[in-house]
This record gives sequence, C-alpha cells and structure tokens, in this order.
Amino acid sequence: MLRRGTRTTARSRTAWTAAVLGALFAAMVAWAILAVEGPDAAARATHDRDTRALPFAPGDVTAVAIAPRNAPELRLERTTEGWRLLSPAEGAATALAVEGLLDRLSAMRVRTSLPDAPGALAARGLDPPAARLTLTLAGGRTLALDLGDESPFDRTRFGRAGGEIRVIEGVPAAAVDPSPDAFLALPAGR
Repeated sequence: MLRRGTRTTARSRTAWTAAVLGALFAAMVAWAILAVEGPDAAARATHDRDTRALPFAPGDVTAVAIAPRNAPELRLERTTEGWRLLSPAEGAATALAVEGLLDRLSAMRVRTSLPDAPGALAARGLDPPAARLTLTLAGGRTLALDLGDESPFDRTRFGRAGGEIRVIEGVPAAAVDPSPDAFLALPAGR
C-alpha cells in the first residue's frame, strides 16, 4: 500500500512540474508577443502611414480629378447612386474601376524626398507637371499631388506636394494618363 501511494505522488509531481513548465512557456510566449511584436507592429504601422504619398482611405473620397498635361481633365464624383464620370464625357462610372484606382492611389509610397533646388522642378518633369491629381474627401478636405517624369531605372515617379519633391513608387498609369472609357459603365443589357 505504501508503494502505491508513492507512485501516485511521483506521478502527480511529474504532472504538476509539466503543468508549471507549460504555463511558464505560455507566459514567455505571451510576453514575447506583447513586449516585442506589439511595439514592432506599431512602428511598422506608423512607418506605413508616414510613407503614404496621399494619406487617405479610399472610402472617404467623394471626388477625383486627374488633369494630364496634354489631355482633358478626368473628373469623377461619388453620388448616392454610385460613381459618376463628369468630364471629359458624362455618364455612370463603373464602381469597380474607380475603387480599384483609389486602392492603387492609396498604396502609393514615398521612397524619399529631395531638396527643392532651382531648376529641380523642370528637370523632374514637374514644371509643368505631367498630371495633377486632386482628391476631395468627405468633409470637403482636398489632397493634391503633382506627378512628374518616371524614372527609367526603377519606375518610380517624381511628385510634388506641399512644396516638397518626392520620389514615389507604385504610381498607377491611370494617374498620369487616364482613359475615360475605362471608367464608363456599360449600358444596361450589355
């Protein structure tokens, strides 16, 4: 009888030791996630927000205007019925095309900023700009970005906002050379 009780005590000690070690391991993992990953994720989010070429959420945009250097201005507006093309032609716009453009515009990132030296605008295709992009947000706030030449080396594009010259990556072609037909909705029944 004494032997049987000893085995039970040894087994329970082993089980308790394993449980304590498991709890200790879980606590260490939780600490690592909270103490190390948390601040790192916050730093990544701050960096992501700070490097955006245009700080906006696509759902907040109420109007888009793209004025290319050598073409008529493209203007789109959000209405209660959906998106509408206002110029160079008028008609219903495809929400998928407009929202896709807005998603791509919100994904543009500033790689670096450059000094605004004399002659810098013309050398980078910003005097006059290749296109001017203007977004109107809910509440009436507007964001404007002049887009210049594309770098042949890495497909970044020069931009200018608030007097600062920027090197921007991820600029969609439609931001410089929009095709109104790409935004027009097909007539019903087609």
